[in-house]
Amino acid sequence: MYTEQTERQLLAALRSGRWAVSGAYTGTPSYEQAFADAFAAFTGTAHAVPTCNGSAALTVTLEALGVGAGDEVLVPGLTWVACASSVLRVGAVPVLVDVEPDTLCMSLAAAEAAITERTRAVMVVHLFGSAVDLDGFTELCRRRGVALLEDCSHVHGATWRGRRLGAFGDAAAFSLQQTKLLTSGEGGVAVTSDPEIHGRLYRKRVDGRGRREGTPPGELELEELPGVQGYNYCMSEFNAAVALDGLGRLDAENARRRVAMRRLDELLAGVEGVAPPARPAALTEDAAYQYCIRLDPEVFGPGAKHAVSAVMTQHLGVHVEPIDSALSDNVLYQPLASGWFRPDLDPRHARELDPSRFSLPVAEAAGESAVVLPHRLFLAPPERMELIAAAVEKARAQLSRT
Repeated sequence: MYTEQTERQLLAALRSGRWAVSGAYTGTPSYEQAFADAFAAFTGTAHAVPTCNGSAALTVTLEALGVGAGDEVLVPGLTWVACASSVLRVGAVPVLVDVEPDTLCMSLAAAEAAITERTRAVMVVHLFGSAVDLDGFTELCRRRGVALLEDCSHVHGATWRGRRLGAFGDAAAFSLQQTKLLTSGEGGVAVTSDPEIHGRLYRKRVDGRGRREGTPPGELELEELPGVQGYNYCMSEFNAAVALDGLGRLDAENARRRVAMRRLDELLAGVEGVAPPARPAALTEDAAYQYCIRLDPEVFGPGAKHAVSAVMTQHLGVHVEPIDSALSDNVLYQPLASGWFRPDLDPRHARELDPSRFSLPVAEAAGESAVVLPHRLFLAPPERMELIAAAVEKARAQLSRT
């Protein structure tokens, strides 16, 4: 969604004379810094660092946490490919961990079993409006001496025991890509309350430079400093202006969506063989970038996601997506075909990176038996949810005859 205020923000950025954080200081704070300050306040963290996309946010966060070559990072077996790819990008090994059958988020027991002396971080992903057991993962990471990284790209604005998701780990990353609850078209943001991690985050995404205090207008606000090898992963002023405007509407839009989602919960409770992921009681306010409908293979047949997606899409006139396959089966996750892998240098590395070595029975089953709905549908009045329930019923009826 956008409003007249969004257009005014974009025009102001266009006319400001500064289109990037690497542009000359104009005498007023950049939109990028304004968004960083507002997002940190929104999440209840001390610091936020905007990036050009969510993958970049994950990459700089991993490096800011000290993850590098030879390390292992636990990654849920059911998530978007960028979570594992960002681990590869920093030279570490993604260790795929199975998920809970009710929430579809990383299993605490499976994570503890997967930790080794090489584990440097646990990347938990709050998936489809649900959340991992943050109480359990916080205690586990503290006890085992590893960093906790939250990926909150599905849950902007959600709260655990009244505190925003993203504020529990050592750091957290959010995507602001077009389909997300808070979007700037493309963008990302990392948050932390640790000043040392923040210092590394800031410099990692701006080629190792730091922010210069007291910059005179017309000069660069970034200064060259030694000690950090970084990337150019900055968010543009246009993207920051859009994100800043959307942030002001996010809580109200999430509240509106929750009403419609709860109505769909009620309607689907009467449909055989379907259910959304469970929401832990500690998830005091949920926020879902996609509404997931799990399909019972006993009712719909095994691997029914494509057939159900096609029927619902035709019935609703809106694209209903099949859920992403588990990373062990996902065509987009090809670590052995990536430029980060050199089998001639270390043949053992091939065995470590091969996704087929991981046992992910729950993730693999779930990754073939669910469909997801875009969050924009839930800005509609709650009575319109009957159309979605009817589409599910139609899919069930058709598939039960085949």
